[in-house]
Amino acid sequence: MAPRAKRLRRAVEVARVARRSRLTRVLREIGVAGGRPPTRDAAQEFREGLEELGTTYVKLGQLLSSRPDLLPDVYIDELSKLVDAAPPVPFEQIRQRIDEELGQDAFARIDAEPLASASIAQVHAALLKDGREVVVKVRRPGVLEQVELDLDVLRTTVRFLHKRSETAQLLQLEALADELEVHLRAELDLTEEAHNTELVGRAVSDFPELLVAKVAQPHVTETVLVLERIHGEKVTAEHGLAREEAQRLARAFFRAYIRQVTVEGVYHADPHRGNVLLTTDGRLALLDFGLLGRLDEETRTTLSLLLLAIARNRADDVASLILGLSLTTLESEEAAFVHELRRKLPRYHWRPLAGIRAGEALADLQRICLRFGIRLPPSFALVGKTLAQADSIARTLDPELDPIALLENEARNLMLAEAERNLAPDQLLNTLFTQLGPLTRLPRRVGQIADRLESGTLRVGVVPTDLEGIEHVLRSVANRIGAAIIVVGLLLSSALIARVHDLQWLGFAGVCLASLLGLYMVWKIVRTPGEL
Repeated sequence: MAPRAKRLRRAVEVARVARRSRLTRVLREIGVAGGRPPTRDAAQEFREGLEELGTTYVKLGQLLSSRPDLLPDVYIDELSKLVDAAPPVPFEQIRQRIDEELGQDAFARIDAEPLASASIAQVHAALLKDGREVVVKVRRPGVLEQVELDLDVLRTTVRFLHKRSETAQLLQLEALADELEVHLRAELDLTEEAHNTELVGRAVSDFPELLVAKVAQPHVTETVLVLERIHGEKVTAEHGLAREEAQRLARAFFRAYIRQVTVEGVYHADPHRGNVLLTTDGRLALLDFGLLGRLDEETRTTLSLLLLAIARNRADDVASLILGLSLTTLESEEAAFVHELRRKLPRYHWRPLAGIRAGEALADLQRICLRFGIRLPPSFALVGKTLAQADSIARTLDPELDPIALLENEARNLMLAEAERNLAPDQLLNTLFTQLGPLTRLPRRVGQIADRLESGTLRVGVVPTDLEGIEHVLRSVANRIGAAIIVVGLLLSSALIARVHDLQWLGFAGVCLASLLGLYMVWKIVRTPGEL
């Protein structure tokens, strides 16, 4: 089938599921197309529709679950239930892929029954020739082609909306689609996951309470990944640990994620309950590193300072850091944004410990930013979701965990780590070199400006902004003048035609048309704010 025909067929299928899931109702409930109170039923239908559409849309739902600025709480809760599961691929196909990628003599045994079967990959237990217990993760046949097709359809739809909708621009749908594509491509390439596994392993190496499975090199390809097998159970309230041991694990787990975000700038971005195991020796094992968050140096530093400012209840610092991290326009209400932060931030410091949620503060910040026209970077949402998931698992072990107190306790370590990083010889020389360049050119530029001022050749370019309102008024005035001329012309021509006996009907029709146009203009003028 031709690529265009495939895209059309897939678009029709997506539209059919969207209609059955009553997408227009969903759009009204989330505030995109009108206003309607959000309901649990609509959120559930939306989740089921995404699950029916498969891999790409399940991942889209998981990404949307990190965006409380876009969706109401009931939708966030429902999308958090998305299960990335799929019927298992027959073992013969899996074994054929393993033999093609790794050879037929790599394993002493491979279990035919899968340990897990997700939309992107399937996992089987195995035994290497050297006696090591491992798990083999194999990419599902055909999933790459399906994801490429879905991404193509999504990109086309988002580009269309972005050109025609201010709401789509404010919600940064293009950035959301780009982020989805990056995450999906990373999860489809198992060599990338192997690299991510080793990165996170090094990042948490200072925490003996945590464990990351080792990659069984050299058994790694784009479609097959072999990892050390870790035995354990999901973390539940019935974990059976002593209270002191559970508290120690919970604090170490949450501190590790704070450290990954604020110091390393590379973090495990999907620590849900299925990806964290309580091992038989009393440690927490982290699994599945297909989704890894990465922060550039400036964003990492700003987020570190932001978390500290939240922990210390400094609303003005929080506002300044967010505005420095975000995109603002002339329509952004910065003063109102700062006022709202001063009102809401203290709530995280005068509540019972069990009522504080680490991700709740960041989720509130996202909603406030959207309300006042401030565009946060997409990385902010993923950090918020990651810390919220880590907080949830830590609380399962220790319900009295106080994440704000942990942030305050980590403040000193974070500042020392940041100072050590910035004062390292390489980093210090790099900073000095990048700053000295502009400083050495400054006197010459000042001299050039002075010379042009003296000779009268200095030119200043001014780019007008925010002309949409004036343009709209001018178009309305021109349209009304044009319509008035048409009405007058119709009346005059109708009066002249009415004098001709055979064409009196045409004159009457012209008068009726002129009257209708005149009444419509009067109605529009009355509805327009201002005086007549």
